[in-house]
Amino acid sequence: MRKNTTSPIGLDLDYNEFRAIQFNTSGDPIPSAVATIPRTGRREMIPSTEELKKLSNTLYQRGFVGDLVALAVPKEFASFHILDLPPEGSGAPINRLALLEAQRSGTHKTEDLQIGYWTQRPKEPPSKFPSPYYTVACETEPLDQLIDTFESASFIPISVEPIETALSRAAAECEEFTEDSIHCIVEIGWDHSWAIITLGSIPVYTRKIECGATRIRRQLIDDHAMPIHAINNLLYPSSPSKGPESKVDRIISTLLTPMLAQIVEQLDTALTYVSQQHRFAPFGVVLCSGYFSNLDQTAHAIAQRTGMPSIRLSASRSETFQLGSFISPFELALSPRLNIAAGLALGAAA
Repeated sequence: MRKNTTSPIGLDLDYNEFRAIQFNTSGDPIPSAVATIPRTGRREMIPSTEELKKLSNTLYQRGFVGDLVALAVPKEFASFHILDLPPEGSGAPINRLALLEAQRSGTHKTEDLQIGYWTQRPKEPPSKFPSPYYTVACETEPLDQLIDTFESASFIPISVEPIETALSRAAAECEEFTEDSIHCIVEIGWDHSWAIITLGSIPVYTRKIECGATRIRRQLIDDHAMPIHAINNLLYPSSPSKGPESKVDRIISTLLTPMLAQIVEQLDTALTYVSQQHRFAPFGVVLCSGYFSNLDQTAHAIAQRTGMPSIRLSASRSETFQLGSFISPFELALSPRLNIAAGLALGAAA
């Protein structure tokens, strides 16, 4: 039976791994259980029922409680749009108009889409110009398949959310994430990365970046003949790295340099676009999330190009990360990869 003192399980996934976190809901959000679990190697984004049943057993062994889950919409079948639509309260069918615009964008191969949207907070005094709508469109068939598969494995999905809003919610836990500035969250994913620009805590722009952690993995295999078990030790460190730099560290640093250059170039383009739309908003901070975001090299490369403070975004502040029977130095080392899952869990607990 699920305890009332814990949040639903925030669960994020890619082709490489599952990422899960659960919070104690009393007072400040403190993780009660965290897990980063490698997947079986199937090149399918939506897991099988068998894979999810194994995940359920692993989560139970790792201290998770209950079967309620908050899921992230995989970016493979979701898209982000900025739309000019009639203002709220006008009587116009906003949801229908947003759906039609997303269908016309040509982003998806199907017109059977689900829509979610939000706007900026009302200005004081109100502007005569309506705020744009920020819309996420998701293909219905894979979304239904994702939910059905989790239900067939005895999970109970209570919410499904885009990564933009989940990450923004997790970022709002940082005191540097002020409400009057343009911020960015850089999420380094497995196949792709994302620059998510926010105005305060409101996501206003998403830019896809065609590189991710799998590029580094492939180069380690092809160019350096590194065995898989050694690569897995890099992707899943047993503790936070505090020792002297090794030869492997230097190889990783060399491989990361051109990838980070590609990321910051796209990030700079995204920030320029948003700053032109919001000319009076000051620049805030860049928060680094996802793979390799635990490395100082990542934040340094971003800060050097953008001139903005770059901070590692962690699923839990270090002072509240309680090491114990279920949370070890292993999870602490990987906590910057858990930010989407953290935002999902916090949202579902609200």
